[in-house]
Amino acid sequence: MNKNNFRILKVLNNNIVLAFDLKNKEETIIMGRGIGFGKKENKKVYIPYDNIEKSFIAYDEKMKNEYFRIVKQIDSKIIEISEKIIDIAEKKLGDLNSHIHILLTDHIGFAIERIKAGLEISNPFIDEIKILYPDEFDIASIGINMIKEELNVDLGYGEIGFITMHLHSARKNTNVKETIKNTRILNEIIEIIEGGLNIKLNKTGYNYKRLIHHLQGALDRIKNKKYIENPLLNNIKEEFKDSFEIIKKIKGKIEEEYKTIVPEQELGYMAIHIERLKIK
Repeated sequence: MNKNNFRILKVLNNNIVLAFDLKNKEETIIMGRGIGFGKKENKKVYIPYDNIEKSFIAYDEKMKNEYFRIVKQIDSKIIEISEKIIDIAEKKLGDLNSHIHILLTDHIGFAIERIKAGLEISNPFIDEIKILYPDEFDIASIGINMIKEELNVDLGYGEIGFITMHLHSARKNTNVKETIKNTRILNEIIEIIEGGLNIKLNKTGYNYKRLIHHLQGALDRIKNKKYIENPLLNNIKEEFKDSFEIIKKIKGKIEEEYKTIVPEQELGYMAIHIERLKIK
């Protein structure tokens, strides 16, 4: 018969169990409607494959220990909602790094605790995050609404950005700290531009979105040392002297943060985009 043989380690709720796969000798999180109903911990059970909607394996010891900690400390409803968000994300974005099951659940659990304690953390990068990661942002927005409806906790608009960064990091297999760092640097570059031009940019306009995407592309090329030629560099330096002065400050910021050299070719393209802002 097409059945899987498991030993139940912990019933998280009626739809999620932590089990040991006796065939593959792996601890596995198994999800499916009613899959945990009536199950007893430390008992061997037979679960048909057809009843398993989703599963993931904690590949290393650290990951296993982290998930066990979450299982013990976090309300099973939070785990269930986190998995719903991950499921929506994987259907839209493709497979995510399995660490998202730990990191997102842990993050949401801590965010809920923080809100209940009256501590709301603002997100200064929310506009940039929305522009850079629109698909992840839409999914995070759905997740925030689910948390509000099912747990009666409003995590606030800024929290959409934090969940977005977790989803993006899992999508790209990068550390969420690196995603946060990149977004922070981008935000600080914008502040340098605003200060140099003595303006406040409209963060909802098309020109701002175009600027953000260009700067992100430039940062990616600089980090990966994939440079593009700029045949107009000398003309740009001559005609856009004021913008190039602003660019020098940006150059210093990038080189300090990423410990790398920013080529003048990239500086020229940045100067063009800054010059455009002066005539809008």
